[in-house]
Amino acid sequence: MVLTEDGTAVVVHVDRAGIELRDVRGSVTWVEWPDLRTIQPIDSTNPAEPDPPALRGFAEVWTRLSGPARTEAMWKLAIVQELMTGYRNGHQILAVEGEPSDLFDPTLGSSVAERATRMAERLTHEARTSRGTHSRPVSVSSVSSWVRRWETGGLLGLVDGRRLKTVEAFSTIPWEWRRVANDVIAELDGDVSTVSQREINRRIKAQLAADGREIRAPERAAGQYISHLVRHQGRTTRAQRSNKLRGVGGTQSYPAMVPGQMVAIDVTRSDVLVWCPTRGGPCSVEIISAMDTATRMILALRVVPMSADSHDAAMLLYDVMRPFSQVVEGTTVSDWAWAGVPEQVEFYADESEAEDDCSGIEVTCPRSCRRLPTAAGLHGTHVVPAVQPSSIRADHGSIFVSQVFRELLARFGIDLALSRTRRPIDNGILERYHETLQRGLQQLPGYKGRNVAQRGRVVGTPGADDDEPLLTAGELERWLRSWIVLDYHRTPHSGLRVPGAEGIDLRPVEMFDALLRITGRLHVPQRPDLIYDFLPIRWGTVRSSGVEFEDLVYDCRELDGYRNVVLGTFREQDAAMPFHYDPHDVSRVWFRTSDTGRIVEVPWRRGHLVDAPLTESLVREVRGVVARRGSARLRRTVAEDEIIAELGTLLDGVVPREWRKRIGAARLRRDSSARDHTEAAVAMTVAEGVRQTALRRGHEDGRHSTRTSDDTYSVWADSWALTPDSGHALGG
Repeated sequence: MVLTEDGTAVVVHVDRAGIELRDVRGSVTWVEWPDLRTIQPIDSTNPAEPDPPALRGFAEVWTRLSGPARTEAMWKLAIVQELMTGYRNGHQILAVEGEPSDLFDPTLGSSVAERATRMAERLTHEARTSRGTHSRPVSVSSVSSWVRRWETGGLLGLVDGRRLKTVEAFSTIPWEWRRVANDVIAELDGDVSTVSQREINRRIKAQLAADGREIRAPERAAGQYISHLVRHQGRTTRAQRSNKLRGVGGTQSYPAMVPGQMVAIDVTRSDVLVWCPTRGGPCSVEIISAMDTATRMILALRVVPMSADSHDAAMLLYDVMRPFSQVVEGTTVSDWAWAGVPEQVEFYADESEAEDDCSGIEVTCPRSCRRLPTAAGLHGTHVVPAVQPSSIRADHGSIFVSQVFRELLARFGIDLALSRTRRPIDNGILERYHETLQRGLQQLPGYKGRNVAQRGRVVGTPGADDDEPLLTAGELERWLRSWIVLDYHRTPHSGLRVPGAEGIDLRPVEMFDALLRITGRLHVPQRPDLIYDFLPIRWGTVRSSGVEFEDLVYDCRELDGYRNVVLGTFREQDAAMPFHYDPHDVSRVWFRTSDTGRIVEVPWRRGHLVDAPLTESLVREVRGVVARRGSARLRRTVAEDEIIAELGTLLDGVVPREWRKRIGAARLRRDSSARDHTEAAVAMTVAEGVRQTALRRGHEDGRHSTRTSDDTYSVWADSWALTPDSGHALGG
């Protein structure tokens, strides 16, 4: 194939003097070898596939175009050639499978206008299903315009005129000078400090001189070319680092084909004020959500204090991996219940009929395994599925790029796909959901508008009483979760399309069912102590008095066997052992026993003296106050006494004004953490009860149990499995 002014041509004869070319119109021309040249890239933005050889006169103009301009023109050329000849490459000898299509074969008698209409319909279909290069629907007039421009101007007629302006400005710059300029500016990748345009020009001249070439470029055109490259590379180091990720997964949108392939998470400010008992007035909170991009289902949602931290993001991911259910009976709507906590445990009447992997115990599952069991109407049981994400889409917020969150994702083998800086459209699906969320928030008391232009003199809902009470943060979270299950998941979503059925309006739950039948099975880790995999780990040495973190000493009877252990027992450099640490509740830590693998809670030994919400940030603030009042370094013997005294003054009587915001946020985080750990404790209690019952029945029947102490939770489903066939889903 050879590129010509009219498009593609094929070589039909070759000899020593030249070649014969046949164009798409069937004309044959003779071309000598010196009139051919190979297309060379001019910068890092050329197309992924190299262009074929071209005629020299045409190639001089073609090579001045940027990579995106040439890619777009070749895409339009393939469309025009298929419409005019029936073949995307313009020739029968270069036909691919399925060509010529009956839709575009000119020998079947259809007119150009009819073929243009069919082509526009196909391109629109590809755009809606995210399969095509063009991201927007294409009209018939656009396709007809491309045909006319090709007939009058050939391949160059299909080039966007706005891109040609840049070509003319840079046409006077020698090719070698531009090549060196590209190399110099490519060194600005965000790792080195950026320099001025004048310094870049000096480096280009120095590089040319070092190569022994005295090539000069017009000063004005050279300045414009450097400015053009710098704008593309990024003017700041942060922009350069972001732009360097172009072409890497995570900076480009792609159609997620299975649930969990890409989960988008983001935080937005709640436009509804909530009531804070500590502050005795309204306050603002944030909403952090996780959406499955393939199905648009909201997998998790939490209401958190401003501003969300990395542990809030970790707990959101914890919710993503937990299946939830919600029951609607009459006017009673339950909160999301973790489906990992069995509601009922049944035993087989004849244990010989039991499945081997359950040892006579069946953990019942109320869900149908053929589809996501959402009730047909509003009343009944609604399920929010769980997935184990393959990748997480997030922006460059500090909570998502923190070391804590990155280590958590690495622990589960999840890729972090960050959006480009200042490009919120990279996470546009969830950004658009935040606008949809307004439909629910506008129904609540305390709605204050999306922005100042929408804000009224009085904050509230029209027609409501002036004394209409605000929701608390917990009530807002429960209401939003109900709205998601009963409204959002059941409303047709314009972004959900299935190839071949573009006209059908799909709901997120229906899309999940459709993709579940394709994937066959979803595996999600489900253990009663799953939450502790999401907590950060701190290393501490257990002494006779316990283990100390941040001047707080933790101790319990279960630590007796770990006091003064041998150096290198848990890690080589010291005698420290790992403890799970919850930044939202530092009144206790947890460790996993080395023999049974069970989680043991280690409380703060003086926690009974304080009723304050002990979050990590609050304790650090208190320690700072104590340190500033006394010595910079506290003695271990008095540190806890000072901290307890300071915390007590914060809760006795009226909370000081400067502490109200901190205490209010700490209470909200403490309550959320207490709820999570209570659920995990109930789950572990149920699993342990099932295990003990199984062991007891085995001994009564005179059989030796094959279950060991390391198999504590084997009755618990290792993965929450939802299958489209008649398989059994465990974890009910």
